[in-house]
Amino acid sequence: MQYDLVQETDRLYTAIGRVVVSFQFVESLVGELLASLLKLREPGDAHRITASMSFRQKVDLFCDLYPTRNSGKLSIDIAVARKALFSAEEFRNSVVHSFWYVGGSDTSKWMRSKSTLKTPKGFKITSGEANTSCLESGAAAIDTVRDFYLGRIEILKEASSILEKCIKTISMQPS
Repeated sequence: MQYDLVQETDRLYTAIGRVVVSFQFVESLVGELLASLLKLREPGDAHRITASMSFRQKVDLFCDLYPTRNSGKLSIDIAVARKALFSAEEFRNSVVHSFWYVGGSDTSKWMRSKSTLKTPKGFKITSGEANTSCLESGAAAIDTVRDFYLGRIEILKEASSILEKCIKTISMQPS
């Protein structure tokens, strides 16, 4: 099958957008659940508190408070939920903090490039062909993570596994 740059552009843009929007939904839900555990009644108060916190801080505080403040309406395995939420965040970050461009050996394929200073040797750039299927799978896994509060442990574990594989897949092409 021939590579269709226009079709692949649409798939790539859609997949990146879905990752972003799906993760925003997850982050908003974590904030709402956290506000509930903190017994914040005014919507403005909940937004003030959660807006000042990173996603990781929200998840950590939620996981700390949940065991003692859960009203019994939710049945969450905190360790599984935390892992899934952090995997979703890591995948989302690997997508949105990448540089996506058309290039490559034949200059007509979508590529991904990511630079970091967080390696033992310092600065490192990884780049390679964009993996749109992996982005689509990761977005679907984030949609599953969104329901972390439903207590479906095995489904949540599978979503975490998919996200971890996708993170490795899109990150393992050193230039």
